[in-house]
Amino acid sequence: MSRLKISIVAFAILSLSGAVAASQESPEPLADLPPKGSVKLSQLISETEGRAGFHAIKSISYSRGEYEVVYYMMDGAEVRLNFDVKTGAVKPPKSGGLFGG
Repeated sequence: MSRLKISIVAFAILSLSGAVAASQESPEPLADLPPKGSVKLSQLISETEGRAGFHAIKSISYSRGEYEVVYYMMDGAEVRLNFDVKTGAVKPPKSGGLFGG
C-alpha cells in the first residue's frame, strides 16, 4: 500500500473513532428533565400555594430527582422545600454541607 493510502485509511479510522467517542459523551437531551410519569409541577405549585402563611413563589428548579421550590411567607421568611419527583412527597432537608450536621 502506498503512503497516501495508508494516510487516508488512518485518517478515516481516527475520524470515525472520534465521532463514536463524541456521540457516547454527548448527553441525552432529555436526561436532565424529570422522568416520564412524574408528579405534575402544577400539583406541587398548588400544594405550595396552599401552605399556611404562603405569600409568593420565588423559584422552582429540578435536579437529581427532586424539585426545589423556594417561596416567601407573609412575614418575609424564605422557605425551601424539596419534593420527590415521582411521589410529590416533601423530602427532609439534606444534612451535611456548610451548616448541616
